[in-house]
Amino acid sequence: MKSTVTHPAKILVDILGMRFKPMADHSVRVAEYSLMLARQMAMPVEMQKIIYLAGLVHDIGKIGISSACLLKHGPLTVDDWEEIKKHPRLSYEILSSIPGMEEVALMALYHHERYDGRGYPEGLSGEAIPLGARVIAVADSFDAMTSERVYRPTLSRREAENEIRRCVGTQFDPQVVKVFCRLMMDGGV
Repeated sequence: MKSTVTHPAKILVDILGMRFKPMADHSVRVAEYSLMLARQMAMPVEMQKIIYLAGLVHDIGKIGISSACLLKHGPLTVDDWEEIKKHPRLSYEILSSIPGMEEVALMALYHHERYDGRGYPEGLSGEAIPLGARVIAVADSFDAMTSERVYRPTLSRREAENEIRRCVGTQFDPQVVKVFCRLMMDGGV
């Protein structure tokens, strides 16, 4: 009998999809965009795989966030945002408990850090943020802006690219944005 082993990241995305299918779909797209960026940045193949896996599971901690926040129509309150901001730590707690997922866990933990240090959960800045997390931040933001969300209108790909360009050096790593924009120009995203 042939044995097939499913990677834990795939299982986690399936679990996320059981709770909220659009979030699982978002995670798959983020993983694909992140992989495109990692390849374009000529990262080693092993790092590309890790970044892809981290993109798949970067939001797994949202399974611990109340549905009232995740599915809320209209603007989020300050308390709602504080609840949502817990998901990177929850993702880290889940992922770091799986052998071999330590780097993936760190990328998930830091994917909402900002290049200027004004992100969360720890306020890391610049090179202190793992490169994979900086890649995922761009991919995650692009997909979030171009996907339908209950709390805001969908942006066109061009509008999302312009927003990412506007936030270079503050929210996003300039080098990652440069590669992202090159991919957009070449039609790779």
